Amino acid sequence: MKRIALFRIWIIVTMFARFIIKIYAFSRKQQQGLASQEEYEALMLQLAREYKRNALRLEGLLIKLGQFLSIRADLLPPSVLNELSELVDRVPTSGWDKSRAILEADWGVPYTQVVKDVDIEAVASASIGEVYGATLLENGKRVALKIQRPDIEKIIRTDFKAMRIVTTMLKRTALAKSTDLDSLYRQMIFVIGDELNFQTELKNAHYFKAKYADNTNVYIPDYYDHLCTNRVLTMDWVDARRITDLAFLKENNIDRSALAERLFTMAAEQLLFGGKFHADPHPGNVQIRADGTIILLDFGMVGSTTPQDMATIRKILQAFISLDYDGVVDGLEDLRFLLPTANKHNIRQALEKAVTFYLETDIETVDTKLIEKVLQDIQLLVKNEPIQLPAEFAFFGRAASTLLGILQILDSKIDLFTLGKPIVIQWLEADGTTIQNRYVMTALNYGKKLLNVPPLLDNYLKEPTRKRLSEQAMFQRQLESKELLHRQTFNSGVIILGLLVGLFGYVRPDEWLFWSGGVVAVLAYFNARRLGRKIRHLARQDFRV
Repeated sequence: MKRIALFRIWIIVTMFARFIIKIYAFSRKQQQGLASQEEYEALMLQLAREYKRNALRLEGLLIKLGQFLSIRADLLPPSVLNELSELVDRVPTSGWDKSRAILEADWGVPYTQVVKDVDIEAVASASIGEVYGATLLENGKRVALKIQRPDIEKIIRTDFKAMRIVTTMLKRTALAKSTDLDSLYRQMIFVIGDELNFQTELKNAHYFKAKYADNTNVYIPDYYDHLCTNRVLTMDWVDARRITDLAFLKENNIDRSALAERLFTMAAEQLLFGGKFHADPHPGNVQIRADGTIILLDFGMVGSTTPQDMATIRKILQAFISLDYDGVVDGLEDLRFLLPTANKHNIRQALEKAVTFYLETDIETVDTKLIEKVLQDIQLLVKNEPIQLPAEFAFFGRAASTLLGILQILDSKIDLFTLGKPIVIQWLEADGTTIQNRYVMTALNYGKKLLNVPPLLDNYLKEPTRKRLSEQAMFQRQLESKELLHRQTFNSGVIILGLLVGLFGYVRPDEWLFWSGGVVAVLAYFNARRLGRKIRHLARQDFRV
């Protein structure tokens, strides 16, 4: 059943529809003061467990999406993230017989003509592929065969269609205010599409192999290109342990603190100077040999940093150094952390308040209630303002959180600030801006404030622009009102159609039609109510620019 397209789409869409209805009902209770934060987290945990059950049953994109959401701390509570993180290691294997069929179809010959001594029990099983051990006939070397799961591309392409419907549904919720759902959807397709093509992973592996060719402390396995296809990867077998195997480290006298420093430096250099970085550095993909060599595996999920984004991040850090809060806010906007409706003035004030508090307060002696108050103000700002984590930066969040977990296991007392300081300074000065120059930038920043146009003159000069903006805003409001009325009319038609379909399914009887029509009608009803509130709010709203 799970391979039937309509069945998969139905299960996924109706599951998310139930989630939306439950969350909407809870939010109404919360607005009336009838629900607490603890109840909210309990509800989200319940939904996460239902999602996980369906993901393990259907597999495919639900597994990948669960893994993707498990790093979005900006969207979900910690208990939900922990629940979804279990999807990383609990994917059932499809079995050697099905994997062998794929292997032989891609190689074009019986697998016994290429390898022998195959371990028919998979040594690893993930959402996209499974790994088996074998011996290569051409040279007698032990190799790892990574084989794509049967029909996984067809399954995930079907799931993309279902998630397109879900994304459209989510645009009618409050989540759309703080998250660029279209960008999130595009990034999901881009990321998983790359993982479906093992040739992309092969290219990434060659990139990192060349990058660390002269580094004896890091090893990337050799790949056999003539035995690699879109669905099969063949690479040297690596005898190593997980980097978090503390007993193995002790047995081989490997200094855990020194190892943590090497791992941190390697990751920092990948991010700041490399252009590409390993975005899934969990202990299964980062291993250690008895001689202390770090092994990097699985390059299906690789993040990249553009020169433009890194230049913007550099400017943001320099703006922080010179206390140029407007520059910080502009940089965040350039990096797509701020949606167009964000109040940049409020965000600037919050940044200035937090930084001033940090610079002028002795943290060791300050009242803890004051610290909590500042943190609450910042948290409230993030909640109310349309601030988001751009989907493309989710790679960095996943890599950073996973890496920090490994570093804490290796050395709980690691000083990341001391380790990172020389690397960050080197990176900041890559554009020719020295530490001394930054003091000049600070002086110029305060000088610009003294040279600002006096407020009254500035207000007079801006009056023509203000009038033009007022006319544009009035025209925009008229268009918005007409669009909302059209959408409400359309929703009314959808409600009627959904009820008719549900009634037809009830009379026939056809349970599928009954529930389909009912769910569509309910969703359209809630959407019509939301549109009605927006129309009333727009009519009552004072007109200002």
